[in-house]
Amino acid sequence: MLGVPFTFMSVSSVVQGALGLKPIPLFMLSSWIKAAAKCGFNVQPLFEQAGIQVDLIRLEEARVSPLQLISLLEQSVALSPHKHFPFVLGDTFAFESLPEFETLLTTSPSLRDALQVAQLAARVILPWVRIELVEQGEVARINLSLELALPGAMSSRLPLHLVLEAVLASVRKFGRSLQGSEEGFLAVEVAGPRPPHAPQFESFFGVPVHFDQPGYALVVERRVLDLPLEGAFPTLHQQAQILAERRLDQEARRQGMAFELEEKISRDPGLLELGIEDMAERLGLHPRTLQRRLKDENDSYLNVQARMRHRLACQWLRQGERSIDDISAKLGFSDRRAFTAAFKRWEGLTPSAWREKISVLR
Repeated sequence: MLGVPFTFMSVSSVVQGALGLKPIPLFMLSSWIKAAAKCGFNVQPLFEQAGIQVDLIRLEEARVSPLQLISLLEQSVALSPHKHFPFVLGDTFAFESLPEFETLLTTSPSLRDALQVAQLAARVILPWVRIELVEQGEVARINLSLELALPGAMSSRLPLHLVLEAVLASVRKFGRSLQGSEEGFLAVEVAGPRPPHAPQFESFFGVPVHFDQPGYALVVERRVLDLPLEGAFPTLHQQAQILAERRLDQEARRQGMAFELEEKISRDPGLLELGIEDMAERLGLHPRTLQRRLKDENDSYLNVQARMRHRLACQWLRQGERSIDDISAKLGFSDRRAFTAAFKRWEGLTPSAWREKISVLR
């Protein structure tokens, strides 16, 4: 009988919901099936044992929790001793169930634009994956991270690195496909010590792989981000952008009120300035309705605003393009002192010290 990790079995759906681990759609189902076949096993028993019911007619309604997904990934690795399953999954992934994202990606005018598509797609496929571009001199890093509200003990027991390895492989696969070459691809950075499957890292990516790094990243020459791509098709790209954002809005509504608010603020940080009355009006809701829906999710409008200020502050500080005063103003703080006090509560450091620490780690 296939084993299921204790970390997954011991966490109920109620607890997962309280932690903010909301179920996600199975848009990657066909890719998972193909990757399993390439690795020599059938994925169906894994899905059946996990109690995941799949109906292709209503695929968007089929859901898995993040912990289910991680458990499935761990078991798939165990069933594939000769190939590293996350690399195969990432290299196999395609937007078969999301044609608007396929068109948006393939018509991108540059790799920089394609990365924005990847960031948008991640919100639909794996909402807790963060893809950030950080540019420093002649080098750019495509940083990957997970934003899961997990207790430290649980995080240490979960093989979260498998998710990031699959995303690394997928981002590299699409970059190579769009560019049509390996030009400008310099290295891969991996958090943690050199693992047993390190040789597969090196053979798959074909560039130096640096372990014991602060995080996971693809390192490229900055100049290649803006080289024109042969597949550029501006008219189709604009149409696909509208459809992709519509899909994202639909998924945000399925995920709940807090998630929908976070998505809107991610795309337009200026919305942080709105009070609950004005935000409710934007959503076509009565303020009490918005409050009630958030309360039903054990959340509040103030909590959503605080989470988004924290998330955007870290994102902008990592990118290094904005001054701290500018970040403070854009996040709606009265002055830099108020921003610094809030950031110290979040991270235990001032914004400048945190930025310096991240820069040194790089």
